[in-house]
Amino acid sequence: MRASRTAITVLGAAALLGFAAPTASAKSVEPAWVSPAEAGPGQSVTVSVTCETSSVKTITANSQAFSTGSATLTLGSDGKYSGKALLASKEEFASKAGRTSGWGIDGSCPNGDTFTGAVEVKAGPHDGGGKQPSGPVKTGLGGSTRTGPADLVAGGALVGGGVGGFWLLRRRTAS
Repeated sequence: MRASRTAITVLGAAALLGFAAPTASAKSVEPAWVSPAEAGPGQSVTVSVTCETSSVKTITANSQAFSTGSATLTLGSDGKYSGKALLASKEEFASKAGRTSGWGIDGSCPNGDTFTGAVEVKAGPHDGGGKQPSGPVKTGLGGSTRTGPADLVAGGALVGGGVGGFWLLRRRTAS
């Protein structure tokens, strides 16, 4: 009796939370691969997805990260759909809430299965992320270095005094 109450409670909670057992008509979600997975605005990426074998030669991948909003994927000899997509420019990303980070990619296979993936869009030094440093490093002299003979004599005297003091202290402790 206790086991059946527990089972009823668990099933009731699952129903309330919206969990359901998979049905035979449920379509699967396929992964979409993006290469490179990280790219900058205006760069081109390749989107690839594996769908069930079909006679359909092209499918469409959609993403707000793409400059045109979609990309056409063509069926290859390896059975995978793939195609190039141009990412939006930095100005287009700025108009999309100024967001440059992870962007979703989705679409449907010919059999009705869906595919999803993501591309990480990074703003680099040439894409609004700041100015790239160039040229030699200019450190200056700092105003404390002079190369006159008096300075060299004074430096030698300081080094000699340090060595002599160390020698005297070592001699005193040895006796």
